[in-house]
Amino acid sequence: MSRPAARVLTWVVLLAVLLPVVLAACPLCKEEIPDNGPGMWRGMYWSILLMVAMPFTVAGTIVVMVLRARRRQAALPRTSAGAPS
Repeated sequence: MSRPAARVLTWVVLLAVLLPVVLAACPLCKEEIPDNGPGMWRGMYWSILLMVAMPFTVAGTIVVMVLRARRRQAALPRTSAGAPS
């Protein structure tokens, strides 16, 4: 078998072994018993929403901080570089 064919075969076997493990549901969802009632699922719903919203919250905070810093910088009086103070 040629060297490139061996590499391709190695990658195919590796993906065939690892891909089902990666694509499986999280352990909590996979092993959950459906008799726990709607309260548990409502809690999972809100926790997922929190996890999804967190990156947007962090990015929004950074944008607001940068905009405030730019406004403060623009509000400072400008002095020329060669003028004595």
